[in-house]
Amino acid sequence: MRTIKQRIAAVLILLMAVSSISCPAFADTESDKPAGLEEEPGVEDCSNAESVSGQGELIITEEQISTENQSEMTGGAEPAVSEEEPAQPVIPTARVAKKGPALCVSWNAVPDADYYEVYRSYSAAGGGSFLNKISGSLSYTDKNVKSGKKAYYKVRAHRTDGSFSEYSAAVSGVIYRVYIEVGHGIDSRGRWDPGCRWKKYQEAKLMLPICKSMAKYLRARGVYVYTDADSGNNRNLKWLLKNLNGYEVSVLVNVHCDYKKAKRGTLPLYRYSEQKKLARCLNAGVHKTVKIRDRGLRKRTDLASLNKTKSYCTACLFETGNIKKDNKVLRKKYDAYGKGLAMGVCSYLGVAW
Repeated sequence: MRTIKQRIAAVLILLMAVSSISCPAFADTESDKPAGLEEEPGVEDCSNAESVSGQGELIITEEQISTENQSEMTGGAEPAVSEEEPAQPVIPTARVAKKGPALCVSWNAVPDADYYEVYRSYSAAGGGSFLNKISGSLSYTDKNVKSGKKAYYKVRAHRTDGSFSEYSAAVSGVIYRVYIEVGHGIDSRGRWDPGCRWKKYQEAKLMLPICKSMAKYLRARGVYVYTDADSGNNRNLKWLLKNLNGYEVSVLVNVHCDYKKAKRGTLPLYRYSEQKKLARCLNAGVHKTVKIRDRGLRKRTDLASLNKTKSYCTACLFETGNIKKDNKVLRKKYDAYGKGLAMGVCSYLGVAW
């Protein structure tokens, strides 16, 4: 392909050749045509041709040179026209983690988002309930999530142009809440209630280290624990029942020991079938960690801690042994005993040990 300079040179040579030939006026008739000059076939109207001046000079514009030069550089192909892709809305990426007794949902920022909507479902199939509209933050703490139920969360962004992003992929989490109540201690009138006694030993004081141990092992497994063992056994049963049902807990374990004339060994108490299932799990856990007699399970219908909890909370009153006959086990094996009770709770809830 010739360059621009080569083309210009060829045109100039052609002009010089034409200017050396005299051009007579066109004849009016066929016979007046100069001999030997035949009209080239196929010549048509040239109104769209390049502009030629009356002086016979060819005008080549800068635009033409630029266009031809670009054509040479691109091999004659038409220059590509770039069209910007329309901006696609960014989809949030959600995460969920435990935060105290709650689940915390967080997500990444979406450009041009002015707020986010958070949804929760207890089914992997989808759907879900609107929880909250969040602006100025990239997280939401769900304090009302049900204990022991797997929750699924989705987030979408609302953009300043009025559009919504797509929902994030669903993320799931579960929080287990358990209440451990130390048998006896501060009574409903605010006075110290030791429970049963033998010599210098008091039921309330013997049960406190067992409950502390139980709470320690459950927390190590990711279970959230409410317990009056943390505050020195200073919460009475009325306080427990009033506040317990507002905590949305899965399990209540009321830890006691029997008086000196009772038989030795463990004795979990229950009222209905689901409580019996928990009692069986607790008993099995203890007998894996502590050498102590087993008195089986017993049904009781007269105990407030078994009767007054909400339907979602499964309760068990666990008699750990006889204050006199099992005293050595209760005093010296308290850590192993608490571990066994924690194992029983995890077994009941389905929490990996």
